[in-house]
Amino acid sequence: MRCTPLLTEQVLRRTPALSVLNPIACAHHEHADGSGFYKGLTAHTCHPWAGLLAVANAFVSLTTEHASGPALSPLAAALELRRHARTGWYDARVTEAVLEAAGQGKTRRSRRPPPPVYPGGLTAREAEVLRLAARGLTTGQIASRLKISAKTADHHIQHVYTKTGVSSRGAAALWAMEHGLVSGVA
Repeated sequence: MRCTPLLTEQVLRRTPALSVLNPIACAHHEHADGSGFYKGLTAHTCHPWAGLLAVANAFVSLTTEHASGPALSPLAAALELRRHARTGWYDARVTEAVLEAAGQGKTRRSRRPPPPVYPGGLTAREAEVLRLAARGLTTGQIASRLKISAKTADHHIQHVYTKTGVSSRGAAALWAMEHGLVSGVA
């Protein structure tokens, strides 16, 4: 295993088009504190992407079964990499970036789900106004239901017309049904 960085460097050096990758690829076992191998480079002396490759390589290695032992779960591997980052083996920011990409970010549970995407580029509020208009509510009733002014409700309706390319409530209701925003007009 200790020969893989050296062998990587020798192979990539032979092909000019790939030799540009050498500073990154041959440093996949280097550590930010200089304790890695084969050159003992630190985070400051390695290519900036080398640390990223080293942490990604470590995550894959930890989550893959080897002759030396079973694979760790992604969560256990993340805990191990964070422990190594605290000791200086890996850069903490790089470690978190790799773990985020692997679905093991610290904030993944506290993050809000992504907002829904509505057809025609409608905002959530415009889609809500369109649903109510498609059900036959007047501008005043929409405003009352959503606790907004009638003028604001009318602005939303006008934006819906512009984004959907229609010019009447009937056409907007049909567009809403065709695009799955309402199942039927009540």
